[in-house]
Amino acid sequence: MDYFSIIKKAYEITIKHKFLWIFGILAGGYGGLRSFNISLPNYTIGDGEFDKAFNSFDWTNFWVNWGGLILGLMVCLGIFAIIMFVLNIISQGALVGAVNKLSKNEKSDFHDGFRTGTHQFWRILGMSLIYFLMVLASIIVLAGPIIIAIISKIYAFAIIWGILLFFVCLAFWTLVGLIYPYSLRLIVLEKYGIWQSIRESLHFFRDHWKEVVVMYLLLLATSLAFGIVMVLAVLLGGGILLAIGFGIFLASPIVAVFYGMILGLAFFIAIVIVAGGYNTFYSAALTLTYNTLTK
Repeated sequence: MDYFSIIKKAYEITIKHKFLWIFGILAGGYGGLRSFNISLPNYTIGDGEFDKAFNSFDWTNFWVNWGGLILGLMVCLGIFAIIMFVLNIISQGALVGAVNKLSKNEKSDFHDGFRTGTHQFWRILGMSLIYFLMVLASIIVLAGPIIIAIISKIYAFAIIWGILLFFVCLAFWTLVGLIYPYSLRLIVLEKYGIWQSIRESLHFFRDHWKEVVVMYLLLLATSLAFGIVMVLAVLLGGGILLAIGFGIFLASPIVAVFYGMILGLAFFIAIVIVAGGYNTFYSAALTLTYNTLTK
């Protein structure tokens, strides 16, 4: 298999058809939010002072004034989360279907890709749920006996079980990560059912495991190279922009605050767009790999 030809074609499709980036952003799979450790001042509250303040607070009046707003915000956030989840599932199928057509010089656009993802929504959702339950079951099998053994103070068994089962579960989790993308492509491209797509993806990996692993390693190498380039670009561009911001701050601190807010928003949007583009490239490479190996 010509690995570099596949990577080159995936890159060309990604650069030429920018509408795929929207699906790449919504489908996720690259980048993400990280938690930051924020150090807050350590204030010491005297014994019972917090309880007194908590009990003396007028919670009834608080909920009368703000309860409706809080519940409304919670409902809005819940609806937004559901919408984003649905779009994530649709976009996974849309990326595969659109790239498959474009790789064969067939016409495809955002509407066509979205329609493909919508038609396969329930099967992709069901497949994702099955894989999630498999991983969850493996975690329960790993952690359950360890927790029981620790409660029963059988520490030797907990250590031995944890070490042995961890490597078994790690191999299982790795296998799931390897075959999930091909189960997705079997559903979208071959119109297979949920269980059939899982079974056939195992057969596909069994027959082509060398090519599949090599392609994953090449994509890992491209991810590392891409990450290095991004870090250098951020350091260079960020350094210049921070220098400009410092000059603005010396002239007017208020203007510098607005400059920082605009710069932060622009940086966030740029990261999202670039991540969507790379996720599109990654998905396209796997779709082209599947098409090549199934010829």
